[in-house]
Amino acid sequence: MIAFALTIGFLSCKNDEEKKAEPVTEETKTSGGKKYSELFTTSFNNVLNAYYGLKDAFVKSDTVAINTAGAQLKLLLDSFNLVEVKERDTIAFSSINGRPADASAELVAMLGEKDLEKKRESFEMISSVFYDLLRTVRPGGIKAYYQYCPMAFNDKGAYWLSNADSIQNPYFGKKMLTCGEVKETLNY
Repeated sequence: MIAFALTIGFLSCKNDEEKKAEPVTEETKTSGGKKYSELFTTSFNNVLNAYYGLKDAFVKSDTVAINTAGAQLKLLLDSFNLVEVKERDTIAFSSINGRPADASAELVAMLGEKDLEKKRESFEMISSVFYDLLRTVRPGGIKAYYQYCPMAFNDKGAYWLSNADSIQNPYFGKKMLTCGEVKETLNY
């Protein structure tokens, strides 16, 4: 009789929990069911668009444009706040905490560099930070393409992010503009 009462109690608790569970939607799958504030989303988009501007300057191999875009990106990164990520997921936050500062420091090094190829080495590290940020934050309304050139840096290979699926190689510019491939599509 006690076992029967315990079984009934367990099943009723389980049914209550199932009723309280949120339905699994695309939003739940991609962002844990919570949306970021409009301010955070706008800030993230501004930083990401500044990164794309830097990538485009590398595609053109224009050091003046690279320095301008790099300075703009650094300014935005220095004011970028990950508090909402921390409030939502402390484990995810711990994996990217400090990464914007890493990219900002690399931008300082890049801006001080005269040689275009050395600037491209800095861009590779900055691209790595942005890939980590995008995959961890998973902001809604963003589609990005993680692209790869196997010939960059003497066949070591290098990645970058793009807002278009067509290849515009920032590591070779006009020399080998379309060298590369899309390795991953990030769609949030």
